[in-house]
Amino acid sequence: MDPMTSTISYQSAVDTIYHWHHRPVEQLIFDCGESEITRYLEAVDRIQQSLTNGTESDDLNSIAMARLKHEFLKVLTTQSDPFGTVDSITSDWSSLASTGYEDYSSVYNLPSDEEIFYLRHVAERLNSGGHLGDCIELYKRERKSFFYTMIIRLRLEELYAFKKKRFLWEELKVKIEMWIRVARVCFCIVFDFEKQISEKLFSGFGNGASEECFWEIVGDSANNLLVFAETVSSSNQSSERMGTILGLYDTLLFLLLKIDTRFDFGAAEAIRKGVKETVSQLENNIRRMLLDFEKAVFRELSTIQDDRGAIHPLTKRVMNYISLIVSSKKLLTDLIISMPPLKFEDQLIPEGELGDLKGRSHLALHLILIIVVLQLNLKGKSEKLNHVPLRHLFMMNNVHYIVEKIEESKELREIIGDDYMEKLNTNVMQAMTSYQVSTCDQFLSCFREEGLYVTWCFSIQVSKRALRKRLKAFNSVFEEIQTLHTNWIVRDSELLNELRASMVDKLIPAYKKFHAEVEKHREIHKKYFQHSFDDLEALVSKNLFSYYEIIV
Repeated sequence: MDPMTSTISYQSAVDTIYHWHHRPVEQLIFDCGESEITRYLEAVDRIQQSLTNGTESDDLNSIAMARLKHEFLKVLTTQSDPFGTVDSITSDWSSLASTGYEDYSSVYNLPSDEEIFYLRHVAERLNSGGHLGDCIELYKRERKSFFYTMIIRLRLEELYAFKKKRFLWEELKVKIEMWIRVARVCFCIVFDFEKQISEKLFSGFGNGASEECFWEIVGDSANNLLVFAETVSSSNQSSERMGTILGLYDTLLFLLLKIDTRFDFGAAEAIRKGVKETVSQLENNIRRMLLDFEKAVFRELSTIQDDRGAIHPLTKRVMNYISLIVSSKKLLTDLIISMPPLKFEDQLIPEGELGDLKGRSHLALHLILIIVVLQLNLKGKSEKLNHVPLRHLFMMNNVHYIVEKIEESKELREIIGDDYMEKLNTNVMQAMTSYQVSTCDQFLSCFREEGLYVTWCFSIQVSKRALRKRLKAFNSVFEEIQTLHTNWIVRDSELLNELRASMVDKLIPAYKKFHAEVEKHREIHKKYFQHSFDDLEALVSKNLFSYYEIIV
């Protein structure tokens, strides 16, 4: 049914135009079926041909144009309620929020193919009759009303307040998460549908009619969405908030191509340019956040509240942060494009501390640096503990926790690599050995031969005074270890068993040899001997670190 090609008679066209002119306005040509639609459109074409040929048909054309405008508006308004009743607003939103933006297309009520076909042919006749401007205004007014209803139900207006007031982080986080959902719905579904409708109805008419309609309907909402993202990108968020900012960045990156495609005309140039600038700003912010976190780990000043060698909150926080980074590995590998700085205030970390640098991504080096800096901080905290063995136990537990968390994640394990994992395991074993030596030495110093013997009348004899002193010292050490170390913590059962077994192997033979000397002096043995071999073995192999076993 191309306009201006009608073959019906002029009188037939006149009769058809007048027939519908006298029908009630609530009766639509569209509702009367294809044959009636064809008859009326051909009648309009015939009247417009007569106008071209100089026939006096202005009044008839005006009547036809008025009828077509009425039909266009009425058919278009059948789409005025996109979601059903007002009562369904909340449930619609909750459902969409939980199932994903793709499901939005199932509730976004588009004009049917039949309606689009009819509206396009009406628009063509209005265009050839010189009334396209009126048609476009009708379309923009009605479709904007529809679109505004949808925007209300998406709760997009809740994001506008961000420009006017400051929010606490928890409030802002909720709004960013809402923005991510709404932006995906709008740019992937709603704006796309609106552009399709505009193009189907008005493409080919010249003067950018379809772009004009699309832009006037969605332009403000698109701009407001991107203003929110731009405002967040301009704020100086702390490193702990990287996860939420990464979600915003990931969404914008995902939408970038869609925005370039949907808004590929002059009026929307500011949006295309603005979203690229916002993405760039977010990239800079994320890089800054990572550097800020490294510095924050180095400077963290909290003390050790639990004096039993437990995992420090800083260790848990850092490993959680590293897990967050790994969950965004693909994004961050492309973003982190430079070596981490190795100087923290007055302390320069040797490059060798990062292990083998060959083949590692910059992101991997940043993660390893965070672990290096964490260990430096923990070492400083441990040195403030009063008991030297506890310092080593604290380091052993915390570094082992780091190893444990790395091993739990295949991706993180691959990023850290064998070379640095070997360093970490060495640090665990060194801390365990240091604990073992510092604790065993307290016992072994009581058992040593040096100072135990004296020369009397050209013969070497045990000094009873030294023997009494050694037994008293042993009893004191035993009580201290029993009181303190049984309450200390070793979380890993394998480490615990290895530590206990190695200490038993060191202490029991030395104690037996010392005890043999004590037994030769019955009065000393009777008065000062308090703990048998079994007692010492039970202390080390069963009671040491037993508090944690009981709690677990």
